[in-house]
Amino acid sequence: MIEKRLSFNQANRDLLCSAVALSTPSLDIQRIVDDELDSCVSFIPYCAKPSVNYVCPVSDNVMIRKNRKCLKLEGKKCNVPCSLGRLVDLLMAKGFTKDRIFIIDSDSNLFPWLEMKKREGYNYFLPGVGCHYGVGYALKYIQKEIGLEGCMIFLKDQDPLDKGHGVCKNIFDYNNMERTDKGKRTKIDDESLKIIEDILSGKLDLKVKDQD
Repeated sequence: MIEKRLSFNQANRDLLCSAVALSTPSLDIQRIVDDELDSCVSFIPYCAKPSVNYVCPVSDNVMIRKNRKCLKLEGKKCNVPCSLGRLVDLLMAKGFTKDRIFIIDSDSNLFPWLEMKKREGYNYFLPGVGCHYGVGYALKYIQKEIGLEGCMIFLKDQDPLDKGHGVCKNIFDYNNMERTDKGKRTKIDDESLKIIEDILSGKLDLKVKDQD
């Protein structure tokens, strides 16, 4: 499904080594960073919050992590190790405000938010974050129906210690994740975070290259 959604030019091949990809290979990310960063939003799934070894401080007894809350989005400190929180820190350091960052509790809330942001004049997601199946499922809709392009991070969810939940690899797994927090051990990989930091800082050369 991912292969059907992405054109694998050299830029995407290079980025995918760090679980990052451009939604369209011709996208001029450098120009966007230089000239249109204020036209970018970002979305991050709730399941990048910590689980098992650490507890997200805004979890509750019913939905657990599956909510849009984050202390750092409220300008508060959080000392729990959390890849979602690290991405929020990075984005806010680059000028993203609370209203430009969406923590996904469900697609049924994400898509209307993206449509609203498009109407408000936002054109890009930098980055969007999701599991491989979720990105493959959602990207066509986000591009074709909403009209947004951008850069994506694929969640790291292949944890050998997480045998009870496994990788989100089909519609059945995905629907189970949509309904409730299944406690999956997912996170945004350190290398992916570093790549996004480099992109937003203008340190990464992502000029469009010819197909091999």
